[in-house]
Amino acid sequence: MITSLPPADVSNEHRRQRVELFGGNKAAAPAIARRAVRTPPVVEHREPFVRYLPTDRPSAGDSLCVTGVGCADIRPGDAYPLADHPNIYQLDWRAGRVLPEFQVVLLTDGRGEFETRETGLVRFQGQALLFLFPGVWHRFRPDPTVGWKEQWVSLNGPLVRRLFSASGVSPSTSITCPENAARLAQQFERLMLVARQTPIRQSQAIKQVATQLLSDSLGVSHERPAAHDTGAKSATEPAHDPIVDQAREVIWSHPHKRPLSVNDVARRLPVTRRTLDRRFAQVLGHSVLDEINACRLSRAKRMLVETDFLVKTVSYLAGFPSRERMRLLFLNEEGMTPTEYRERSIANQ
Repeated sequence: MITSLPPADVSNEHRRQRVELFGGNKAAAPAIARRAVRTPPVVEHREPFVRYLPTDRPSAGDSLCVTGVGCADIRPGDAYPLADHPNIYQLDWRAGRVLPEFQVVLLTDGRGEFETRETGLVRFQGQALLFLFPGVWHRFRPDPTVGWKEQWVSLNGPLVRRLFSASGVSPSTSITCPENAARLAQQFERLMLVARQTPIRQSQAIKQVATQLLSDSLGVSHERPAAHDTGAKSATEPAHDPIVDQAREVIWSHPHKRPLSVNDVARRLPVTRRTLDRRFAQVLGHSVLDEINACRLSRAKRMLVETDFLVKTVSYLAGFPSRERMRLLFLNEEGMTPTEYRERSIANQ
């Protein structure tokens, strides 16, 4: 069952009056309540899995980019979230969160609450499907006495925007009770399997699974994407090196309490810094520091375009040691300051 409270100042939750509705349609509530009890089959407890993927410079044909995937089984009494995430993705109930990309979250076998300024506070039991929009403040958490199972994917790109536009889903209708939860859960399981088995990169396989999952989640059809639409494997795709993959995992997926350095990465691996740099050069054609800066730059660019964060906030969330270091990297890579990049990108939208 889904119950929601009308939008209000998020600092005054205790003043809200509880009402039964869904999308403003009270008549729809009984049908939704009936669907909510049909939960998908219970699966065994899973260890938390989180992976954020490198977002390389897109080619002309790239129309979908998977930026992260994850799953967790939250049991009664567990802290939430179970895993720490990079600053840009960390979710805290008190502050909420704003993402620079879309995210689809499937919640099953539990009870919890979800809130945006557009939806107001929404409580649900059983299952729910969340659609998180770039630049839109949100927060969600499970009931600590019940928990839930969660699976999610973060993505962006022109194809993602087209599918959302075709679906009619908007920030004001960003929580729903899915009729096909069992099928979506299976697709998420497949996505997690591909992510675990594939080296940490934007592979064709993970894009194809994510595209189908997004289409089914939104309830829209799409033509099977051509190879260039999902980023088909290039003849120049880098070779697989487990040490390089582990290093990229540290750079892109691990939380960092302070700005990451090359020495920090090397200390987590069974090789010296010199060996690590040599293997990066052999496999990727650039250094470990170049990879760290690519991660920072990619995240900063998305935040500048998709959120209204102050530049100094962007520099912190992207992992830069200082605002000045971010400014210098933008000048070197983009030929303009972060503020100029934001203004140009918004003007071209």
